[in-house]
Amino acid sequence: MVVEAVNFYGMSPDDIVKYLPGKDCGSCGYKTCREFAVALSDGKMTVKDCPEMALRMSESLAGALSIKLEVHDADASMNTVTEKLIEVNSPGPDSPVLITGNSGVTIYVLNLIFSKTPEVSAYIVPTETKGFTIDHAAGLKLVTPMTVMRGLTNSAVGAKVNHRTLLIPGLCAGVEKQLETMTRWKVETGPISGFELPAFLIKKSEEK
Repeated sequence: MVVEAVNFYGMSPDDIVKYLPGKDCGSCGYKTCREFAVALSDGKMTVKDCPEMALRMSESLAGALSIKLEVHDADASMNTVTEKLIEVNSPGPDSPVLITGNSGVTIYVLNLIFSKTPEVSAYIVPTETKGFTIDHAAGLKLVTPMTVMRGLTNSAVGAKVNHRTLLIPGLCAGVEKQLETMTRWKVETGPISGFELPAFLIKKSEEK
């Protein structure tokens, strides 16, 4: 049995601060949002200690920061999922399409993350990465134009959405142009930390 050392890439202060109000108002007890982000990362404060944050974003960050994961050898084995398309939180035609690998561990963690923010929906397309978690798959360059194209075809997700935009993991950045050429979908790069995804998607929707 092959066992991976899984890196879950939890949210760092640099990740967290992107979703704070950025007012540096001091209402949380810290002089800057950056200092508050460090306190959140260390578990010294909670998101509710920021009175300036919108409820939807606050709940999203609180959910992500509440997740504590431990990996045991059996969890990190090369298990794969059989689903061609995973629908989280009842997605609709406008919901984003997320590309990831077919590792059972990766899918478990993504489902757990989105369960903490039930109002954020998405379609997840697991591509063939031989059971490697997305950090290893990215390093091994297993997320390729061909594997993504096969994932899109096998999942038939194109028939469920009214757009042609894919979001790939931040760890896979650099293959956007090749993916666009092969798939004819617009390709955007998401965050490195999967825990950041709900907040990232909320912010993205608010910027439209």
